[in-house]
Amino acid sequence: MRKLKIIEHISLDGVVQMTTSGPEDDFPYGDWTAPFRSPAGLQIVTEMYGKTFDVLVGRRTYDLWASFWPKAPKSPIAERLNAATKYVVTHRPESLEWGPFEAIGSDLVDSVRRIKATKGPELVLAGSLSLTSVLLVHGLADEVVLLVNPVVLGKGKRFFADGALPRTFALGSTQALPSGILVNIYKLIPTLAEEAVSHAKLEREIEIARDVQERLFPQTFPNVAGVEMAAHCRPAQTVGGDYYDLISIRDGSLAEAGHAPGENISSASGETAHGCDRLGIAIGDISGKGVSAALLMASLHASLRAQALSGAGDVGIKMANVNRLLYEASDSNRYATFFYAELDCDSRSLYYVNGGHNPPAVLRRKDGAWQVFRLEDGGPVVGLLAGAAYKQQMIHLLPGDILLAFTDGISEAMNAAEDEWGEDRMIAEAQAHADLNAAELMQRLFHAADAFAAGAPQHDDMTLVVLRVSV
Repeated sequence: MRKLKIIEHISLDGVVQMTTSGPEDDFPYGDWTAPFRSPAGLQIVTEMYGKTFDVLVGRRTYDLWASFWPKAPKSPIAERLNAATKYVVTHRPESLEWGPFEAIGSDLVDSVRRIKATKGPELVLAGSLSLTSVLLVHGLADEVVLLVNPVVLGKGKRFFADGALPRTFALGSTQALPSGILVNIYKLIPTLAEEAVSHAKLEREIEIARDVQERLFPQTFPNVAGVEMAAHCRPAQTVGGDYYDLISIRDGSLAEAGHAPGENISSASGETAHGCDRLGIAIGDISGKGVSAALLMASLHASLRAQALSGAGDVGIKMANVNRLLYEASDSNRYATFFYAELDCDSRSLYYVNGGHNPPAVLRRKDGAWQVFRLEDGGPVVGLLAGAAYKQQMIHLLPGDILLAFTDGISEAMNAAEDEWGEDRMIAEAQAHADLNAAELMQRLFHAADAFAAGAPQHDDMTLVVLRVSV
């Protein structure tokens, strides 16, 4: 693994003063350090950089160096800098000319981790306080070399906001140069370095879990003639514990998907070329949060899709199979509340089973009044009891009916006083905006929940699936 070293000139009061360099200046940081430079000091700094090294720089430093070092008099430091790979943090990679170089965008932390994991010379960072701050916060720097010049600037930027290095560093050595510069070399404390590496690894694992989880949600929504649909999950943390799925089933297999959720999450018109025998509708809430919940969600996703592929049949039996598979694949204290239904695309009969989940609501307007049917029967939560039985239920959907399936994160959205929005308010909001299409209605419900919370932190994952049968 490549090490990363930060080298910086500071004043006695810990300030870096960046001034404009002229073509006659032999050091491209400005003239404030000029009185303290010496041949002996240059030799020491050259040795600090090493015989071979690559550099990590911000765009301003890169431009400053690019205007000087390619034309600088021949010297060991000039040769090494010109030959070094320049890793440049920039949003304008097309204008880089001084090479060799590699442009780094907004993913600085991940990019530095990747670079450090490759084989190559030591990395050196100089000339960027903002990059230094980010690297220290994420434990990516292995060594900090401060060349303390015997001058008090009192202005400019302070190298460390609180005036001191982070506690993860300890002074390794110090050396006074004849010119008055004090060279302090700080090393990352080994135990804390290991902790930083472990933390960085955990962060990466969480990022991977988040990416995997996002791919488990349907990347496209089915096209079902006469049925609009929309769905979204907004996790409370990086990795959530909610799950939903919309599955187009034809002749016992997954049919071709319709359209991407990000492009158009409502499928109000037109049949897919392949048609649809049944539409699978699933929503669940995994116990726990974080990586473990993501793993259980992956198992639930695989088990459900396997049952959906098995062809037509009693959804209660399918749920029992999902329960058994999940029970065998998870710890004894892990489970999920889970609702699964299959909508016959021709008859509009909805066959469902509720495994301990918040009962979805079917809203039906008849003679100017609203009827609300709660889909609450079926069996216990899945994954907890090996031999649990589940009973299929059925309701026939009529034109104009709205199906709301949700997790408690949205119905129990809280304000600062810890008052809950509640299912009654959610259903009333849906009734008040029943003329909206599925996508607009879903967005309206999220907006209403957020308005009730009035800025209070989101305490749980919020997931909503909306189906609307066209009139």
